[in-house]
Amino acid sequence: MDDNLKRIVSEVTRLCRERGEKVDPFVVAYVASLEDGCGSLETLVPGLHLDGKIPAEAVALIGKHVAEILSHGNDPRLKTAIMQVLMEAAYKQQRELIEKETAEQQERAGMLQRAVTGPRALKGNSAEAYDKFYKLVLEAVCVEAGMELAVQDPDANAEVRAALESVFPVSAVARFLTLSEEERLAQLSELARITTGICLYNRSLGQGGSALPAAASSYLPQAQRLLRDLNRCRTEVTEQMSKLLAMVAKLPPAAATDNDTPAAAGSGNEEELRRALLHAEVLNRGQALQLYESLFADLQEGLEAAQQLDAELEHTLVQVHDSVGQSAAVSKDMVYPLFDRLGALHTGLHQELRMLVVRQRLYDELTELSALPPGSLLLTSQPPGRTTGSRSSSTQTASSSTAATVDALSEQLNETTLAGLDALQGGELEYIRPISHTQLQPGLALAGFCAGTLARRPTGRYPLLRRANPQLGYLAYQDKVYGFATNADMQVFLADPSGCLTALEAAIKKEPLLARPLGLPPPKPSADAHAVLEAMSGTLKVDFGCQTPVHFVERYIDKNHEWNVWALRRRALALANLRGKATHSTQTAESHFKRENETQVWRPREATVQTKVAKGQSMPRKLQYVQGLRGAADVKMNVVRLELDLGQPHQH
Repeated sequence: MDDNLKRIVSEVTRLCRERGEKVDPFVVAYVASLEDGCGSLETLVPGLHLDGKIPAEAVALIGKHVAEILSHGNDPRLKTAIMQVLMEAAYKQQRELIEKETAEQQERAGMLQRAVTGPRALKGNSAEAYDKFYKLVLEAVCVEAGMELAVQDPDANAEVRAALESVFPVSAVARFLTLSEEERLAQLSELARITTGICLYNRSLGQGGSALPAAASSYLPQAQRLLRDLNRCRTEVTEQMSKLLAMVAKLPPAAATDNDTPAAAGSGNEEELRRALLHAEVLNRGQALQLYESLFADLQEGLEAAQQLDAELEHTLVQVHDSVGQSAAVSKDMVYPLFDRLGALHTGLHQELRMLVVRQRLYDELTELSALPPGSLLLTSQPPGRTTGSRSSSTQTASSSTAATVDALSEQLNETTLAGLDALQGGELEYIRPISHTQLQPGLALAGFCAGTLARRPTGRYPLLRRANPQLGYLAYQDKVYGFATNADMQVFLADPSGCLTALEAAIKKEPLLARPLGLPPPKPSADAHAVLEAMSGTLKVDFGCQTPVHFVERYIDKNHEWNVWALRRRALALANLRGKATHSTQTAESHFKRENETQVWRPREATVQTKVAKGQSMPRKLQYVQGLRGAADVKMNVVRLELDLGQPHQH
């Protein structure tokens, strides 16, 4: 599937580039997967399966089909698909970022721990060796406690070292080295927590704490402001959804045709297009509402955990203040457990505060993706006017939407529904009374949307999302709790719960975009956004070349044209002056530019004389001859000395 999906994405990207449009590969892959999930690709190419081998002709047809869908940038269905896949990509990116930061911190801490607890941690027996080992312990404590600032800042380093020396002085290094590797590792972690607790205590006294990360008092107001923003966005999207549902209710009844069969073209074509557009916008607002509520619940849970940890940390600080007081010396058995607890609470609180930053980034991404498209019916339903008129119109619209919401939530159980609930005795269905009449019970199936409305499709062949009414109560079926918008929806579910869920599966198969806001699996595994992101994780190649124009346009432009008359006169004078010059053969510094260098060559040496000579060498022979030992009396004796230098190299 991965290879086929990449081929389709490559083809769609090429087509969109030729049209001058920029598309996201994740969006292209997800739209193609959705079209495969609803069966459109199989209709286009009979017998098509993304898991099998797809010919090049089929890839070209699918690419043209998906590129045509992507060309309608303001389509609510396309906006919903973009919102789903890009939010999943944002979640994945933030998760990978946190995992990368955690892995880097753990790798660095593990490297320092191995250096401290290794068999050759102390190199030498001098004072300098002990001081160097103590600095290594200090760095390991700072990294494990999340106080990396103390490694670089001298003031913060001095503060953390003073806190560490109060627990682990330099004189204790010799005894520390006698421990086993496991015992040293355990004591190092305990030292990190106790040192963090001491720094927290010093910060509470106003005498330090510069090495510690920002306190919870600086993060919690930001988280509460983000919670208010999310709640405001939830309210706005709920009101927008109520307005769209009111528009759907004003439409005339749908034609009496099969729900899955398209309506015939004719007089009601425009009405059918408006009906489809309204249902698509309701789906878009429902997806935005589900994402906002999911992020709101996640942030609320994290904020409650952070507030609980902060309250426990403050309570532990009070215990430390009571234990220390004004005493000059305190038993370590009394305060060390409190400092250890402070360090552990600070570590957990720091992790929660990191998640608050991630949720802020996700909120910014969701705010951008959930904006209404320019062609939305919510924007075109209000005619433009003057400032005062538009203000009064918006006020009336807001009040009417609020009234519509109140009317929708004011419906109570009627006699027919009550009779059906009374008949429930020991069956699979169980009625659950509402705890609140204004807020839905947490943990509802289908993310709080009405199962009956999706199953019976009261407004035509298009599935419709509608929020459940908390005043009607809930029905538990097969370990899940379902909410309902009206009495008619609850009666449909009471009559046939399994058939209702089967109709819901058919609606998701017809519109795969419904699966994600309802929290259900898609009709095909390939239509899952997470699976699409995993399939597109590798490299993507796109065949794209330079396009040349069919008809070249000739340009009659003289780039050397001079419009200034005086410049032309200066050029004419220069040319006239040049005609009176003569060329001389005087050698100048630039004469080498005029030589014919190709004729100036060096003849190679004759190769016949370049041979090897075999030579030998011997010592010179020294000879001595005496002359004049015999003969007449007047003959003188002469001594002749000879040195025969034969066979030397210079003789050859």
